[in-house]
Amino acid sequence: MNPKDYQLFKQYPLNGTATISTGEVPTPYHIYNGYGMFIGGLCDLGACRRLLQDESVVPVQTTDGHAVMGIWICNFTEASLGPHHELQFSFFVSNSEMEPIAPHPFCALSLMMTRPDVLMICHGLWNNTPEVVAYNRELLSLNARQTDSRIERDAHIVTFAFKDLASGKPIISGAVIDPQKASARATFVLMSRIGVGRSMTITQQPWLSMHITNPVGVLLNRNAVAETFTKNDVNVVRYFERSADVLTFGDTPYSSLQFTPHFVQYMDGFKFVYLHPK
Repeated sequence: MNPKDYQLFKQYPLNGTATISTGEVPTPYHIYNGYGMFIGGLCDLGACRRLLQDESVVPVQTTDGHAVMGIWICNFTEASLGPHHELQFSFFVSNSEMEPIAPHPFCALSLMMTRPDVLMICHGLWNNTPEVVAYNRELLSLNARQTDSRIERDAHIVTFAFKDLASGKPIISGAVIDPQKASARATFVLMSRIGVGRSMTITQQPWLSMHITNPVGVLLNRNAVAETFTKNDVNVVRYFERSADVLTFGDTPYSSLQFTPHFVQYMDGFKFVYLHPK
């Protein structure tokens, strides 16, 4: 089956065009195929609050004083804007202070799957083509910058390295061993966290919906909300193995977060739609 024929893209088709600084582009944003990883965990709450001090949203916090954070590392091989890489630093936030949640290795996935009142703020974003950077900045109000990036995989490892193109400085690099190897223990713990009933409901859905908000000040002076929809052909979760996996931060504001990775979600056959913010 041609990935473009998937029902998600019939439900939310390319039904418009927009003119940005690089020329005319189709809308909305479609990803038809690709692979990537979502590395989720916890970070220092105070450092996160400082990064979000100009936003109208607040970080979801745990009872032991951490914020919930995730890093997306993706190689989109087929997309409406052409093949491209993406690096994204995200925080889980709400519109007002909410009760702290119990710390757990799968806080990020649990929030995505069970809390529709929680948003994900796309705080730091790098892409490796000028057109995608312009699209994300000028239409989606995301703080996208251009990267010189490398993402490679074979049967046993995914390696990656991102540098900021303008400064030449490293942003993040690393390697994840056997990301496609499922962890029965991780799957059981995650299902226990979100509940068997909710787990079954999610597996029966044609795609997963998530609300994403932009940082203030790129195009919009507010935290607007955009709907996104995701479907993966392969979706594997395992623990981040500190003895084997490597994650190295460059000298950016994100290095101050003291991020502790807890899990890796590996995705292949990636399908994604990002609607315009409202």
